[in-house]
Amino acid sequence: MDRETDDVVSFARTIEKLIDETSLEIFKKYNETLLRESNIYIVPAVWGAVKDGELTATQKEIHARIGPVIEKILDSLCHEALSPAQKFAIGYLVRGLFISKTIYMIEFYKNLSKGHISLGDDHTNLKDIEIVGHA
Repeated sequence: MDRETDDVVSFARTIEKLIDETSLEIFKKYNETLLRESNIYIVPAVWGAVKDGELTATQKEIHARIGPVIEKILDSLCHEALSPAQKFAIGYLVRGLFISKTIYMIEFYKNLSKGHISLGDDHTNLKDIEIVGHA
């Protein structure tokens, strides 16, 4: 790979790491609520709004943690040359990644706790779950 490609990959991995770490942090802190509620519970928390009604206190806390990370990512991705529609589209995709990763963690943990997935004797606790690999 050439230098420009290396820079792009490094940039993408930096963003991916922010999303992965923040999603894992959110899951670890709010796992009891996230496991108890339906998977859709995370959607308004990431967006910071709900169509009918208000966010719960937990959803507001989650949004307060995710919101600045999303803004940081958008600031690094969005340049002045982008239209508002393009900026919204990028934000939509970033929020979708947060939602997908969080729901994946919820389902992974549910399957782990039901015994559908085994990490072996040394890795049976949530604190041992780590995000590995890159898409």
